[in-house]
Amino acid sequence: MIIKYYMIVYAVLVVFLSSCSNDPPVYSKSPPAVYDLPVTQVKIENIPVYYSTIGSVISDARIELSSRITGFINKITVHEGMTVSTGQLLISLDDSDVEGAINQTMSTVAKANATLLDAETDVKRFEALFARGSASDNALRKVCLQRDIARDSLGEAKAVLKTAISQRKYTRILCPVNGVVINRQKRVGDLATPGIPILTIESDQALLFNTYVPESRMAHIRVNDIVSVAIDALAINFEGQVSRIVPSGDPVSRRYQVKITTPVIDGLLPGMFGRSKFLISYHKSPVVKKSNIYVRGGLTGVFLLDKENRIRFRWLRIARQWPDRLEVNAGLSGGERIIAGQFPELREGDIIKEAGKDER
Repeated sequence: MIIKYYMIVYAVLVVFLSSCSNDPPVYSKSPPAVYDLPVTQVKIENIPVYYSTIGSVISDARIELSSRITGFINKITVHEGMTVSTGQLLISLDDSDVEGAINQTMSTVAKANATLLDAETDVKRFEALFARGSASDNALRKVCLQRDIARDSLGEAKAVLKTAISQRKYTRILCPVNGVVINRQKRVGDLATPGIPILTIESDQALLFNTYVPESRMAHIRVNDIVSVAIDALAINFEGQVSRIVPSGDPVSRRYQVKITTPVIDGLLPGMFGRSKFLISYHKSPVVKKSNIYVRGGLTGVFLLDKENRIRFRWLRIARQWPDRLEVNAGLSGGERIIAGQFPELREGDIIKEAGKDER
């Protein structure tokens, strides 16, 4: 029994040791395929570096209309949100005081004119008497003085009348620009006084894009720089120009106000949200066409050719993308040869026969 037991143990050990052998399994390996495919060289390009900010469309011409005279408001022809045009009547004031002043001044002018005519008649009469020796030179001098005083009084009355008539136009306030009414500070029946706003109008023809830039970027921004602006509400992009940079920054946020001119665009209104892109600088980086990119095992890369024209998959880290090409952040340094085009049958180690250059 003991001998039989040892024989069984020996057989188990033999089987176990044979199963733990270090010899690797033998697999059949197919030879690399050979292809005649186009090849291109990775190029280095100057890539623009942008800095993005958010901002809003504002009106460059916000006007607060007020009266130059004191008077009750008879009529306001517009409301908030209404579009107005240059020369349109916006506000009418009670003109009874102005018309009364004009009538009173016209009476004063008529009196002064009559006084002057009487004085001139006296001068002619005294000149005739003085010529015959019937009046002294002192009497003639006095009547001439009265004529001159009457003439000055008439001129003064006419000046007052002109001023009074000029007040008439201030009872009708016209729109100075094309734009939109954004606020009504007064109502019909209120007393309009000089310097107190009645309406606020924003021009829709002189719009700016207003944004703020941190002090760390201000060294790269100059007046007249071209800036790309996107308006989310209208889904549009346009190029503007830096028109003004306010040199006094916010002491808390350390940001500076920058205003960008905008073209005339239908539907573009003050207050709309947008994004601006400032060109800060350029840097050199490898660029690859999207048509040369492969995705293998969830990794994005290209097939590189080594000195023996064997292809190796090179994983890439992509920085930025454009419609037709990619900026490579890691994986390429420029000058490498890669497969140009999409060929799903390619495998690691395949050989490219008579690889040509593709300059497309």
